[in-house]
Amino acid sequence: MLKKGISKEEIIDILEKKLSNDFEYDSGSILGSMCTNAFDFGKEIYYKYLNKNLGDPGLFPGTAELEKELVSEIGALFKGKDIIGSFTTGGSESNLIAVRIAKKLRPDIKNPEIVLPITAHISFDKAADLMNIRLRKARLNKNFQLDLEHFESLINKNTCGVIGIAGTTSLGLVDPIEAIGDLIKDKNIFFHVDAAFGGFVLPFLDDLGYSYPKWDFSVNEVDSITADPHKMGMGIIPSGGIFIRNEKILHRTGFEIPYLAGGNFKHLHIVGTRTGGTVIAFWAILKNLGRNGFIKIVKTCMENTQYLVDKIDEIEGIKTVVNPVMNVVGMTPERGYNLCEIDQKLKNLNWMLGKFDDFNLIRAVIMPHVRRPHITKFIEDLKLVLG
Repeated sequence: MLKKGISKEEIIDILEKKLSNDFEYDSGSILGSMCTNAFDFGKEIYYKYLNKNLGDPGLFPGTAELEKELVSEIGALFKGKDIIGSFTTGGSESNLIAVRIAKKLRPDIKNPEIVLPITAHISFDKAADLMNIRLRKARLNKNFQLDLEHFESLINKNTCGVIGIAGTTSLGLVDPIEAIGDLIKDKNIFFHVDAAFGGFVLPFLDDLGYSYPKWDFSVNEVDSITADPHKMGMGIIPSGGIFIRNEKILHRTGFEIPYLAGGNFKHLHIVGTRTGGTVIAFWAILKNLGRNGFIKIVKTCMENTQYLVDKIDEIEGIKTVVNPVMNVVGMTPERGYNLCEIDQKLKNLNWMLGKFDDFNLIRAVIMPHVRRPHITKFIEDLKLVLG
């Protein structure tokens, strides 16, 4: 630590130099991220209220009430009624909370297991490691859809929970949530849907006439949903959310903190102190954009997604893996081309995509920061890479 502080101007100059190698969303070269620039009005609101601490909600009852209102509104967006929950640091924390709930609700199971697709996010592996839970992963069919028969075969007397994905990390696909619900009907198995990405895409695709499987609280067996405002919701990073159908789950599995200045309360979080600023910011974003604003943004993302797909179809040496359900495009090399080489050559040209070795694909996510000219330039460079 410096003995004497330095001026703000000097600090800003130092930071500009130290951070000059960071990629910027506005450059358009970040094609593999499921995050994007926060909505400008949300940033403005966040700066104003960043000192709100929902780790002690008794001191900030207005913020706590705003979170409750926001959770209810998002729950209704997911076709639920009287949904409870809270904001988290992101999908990883939300999924960890869900896995913990599944285990806590079944204390009778000595060796708890959770059944989930092989496409499930790494956060479930983290949760299983922390909680000594066995994950049983179901394989995919040739079309990258969940093999439902294999999924069913993994359910047994030790199954405390099942997971479905609404917006897979690799391809943005939606698992057959309704069919998974049928498999566990009347079996006292907790059903969690990870819609970290899809949560703020799928509801608006409804209005745009796209079709996809039922995935939300309209499926009676679904107990909880993860959805991340800091992805397609354009909320402040980090902003996650977990949404729960039954309020009794909080009372049965929540933690109590009796010593807080604002008084005792129950919560499900892994973290203690958490900012209320992200909650207030996303409340403001929802109110400012409204449903029509989100529909417009999703519509543009989907049109740009189709534009990318059409352009890829014109190129020899690479092809799309599946027809996109949402704004995620998977690309796989054709015979004679190497995935790692393609990915590295694109990186050398400053294109940052996601690479999935297990599926032999690279992934582009057409977020709001990805514009049509960015895609055109990417296609030019992709042709160059493929020779």
